[in-house]
Amino acid sequence: MPKKTQIPFQLTTRLEQQFGHGALQSIISAFNEKRLPTFRVNILKSNDEEVMRVLRSENIAFERIKDLPHAFKIRNRSDKDLLEHPLCKNGKIYLQGVASMLPVLALDPQPGERVLDLCAAPGSKTSQIAAAMKNGQLLACDDNEVRFQKLENTLQMQGVNFVETRLQDAALLYKEFPESFDKILADVPCSAEGRIDLNDPRSYRFWSEKNITAHAKLQRRLLRSAVACLKPGGTLVYSTCTLAPEEDGEMIEWLLATFPELKTEAFRLPFVSTHPGPANSLYVLPSRESEGFFVAKIRKGANC
Repeated sequence: MPKKTQIPFQLTTRLEQQFGHGALQSIISAFNEKRLPTFRVNILKSNDEEVMRVLRSENIAFERIKDLPHAFKIRNRSDKDLLEHPLCKNGKIYLQGVASMLPVLALDPQPGERVLDLCAAPGSKTSQIAAAMKNGQLLACDDNEVRFQKLENTLQMQGVNFVETRLQDAALLYKEFPESFDKILADVPCSAEGRIDLNDPRSYRFWSEKNITAHAKLQRRLLRSAVACLKPGGTLVYSTCTLAPEEDGEMIEWLLATFPELKTEAFRLPFVSTHPGPANSLYVLPSRESEGFFVAKIRKGANC
């Protein structure tokens, strides 16, 4: 078993200032936890009943995840086991952390809408959006060539055939698609504090306030493009897998100050470990059930 090491003292100080001592202890405990595997049923290829029949026939212990559609946790198999299972290889299920499923739940994409996944690779949320839409116009963009190939492979395996993919800088999309999308998911690159695993120093080795500042700069660039691409009356969901306020709550405050036509909307996430952020935003604090996440839902005024 890998030796557990300590995350930077500066990070724990920041987390305690942000969430309080009690929450810090829970977060640190969660950073030590080995979470159960979770997956989402791909309703473009299968359904909950078929998947449950297969699991029961193979004595795979499963549990539905409350209030999260088509989501399950597995108690007696590993992630590796599930990745090798025919259900996964055939694209009928997709291994995905429960927190990762939440931004699409907040976005609530519907059939017939025009949707943009701003930073789409490797395709977890893109395929989730596509399954919810069933049809419509979905554009998935990413500028990393390796990750983009993973995105295309994910969509192919999941049987998604109506998504347009773009290997390009999403910050430039506004030039081609001004006020073009009903809904936009901006699940942006971040410092990934919510995904820290104390058994894996790679998950926090590169943490620094300088890295947070660099990500915040990139996020503002991407959000400027997202706002320009959003139709009046449209919905933008902004999400990260970090807890850093510069990339989360302060980013939403910057967004509202920079674009007066934007208003945040209150929404609910199906987790008891949520923590309120500024302007109706929500944190999902790391726990035994999920990684840490941040989500905000924003609407663009109809009379812009």
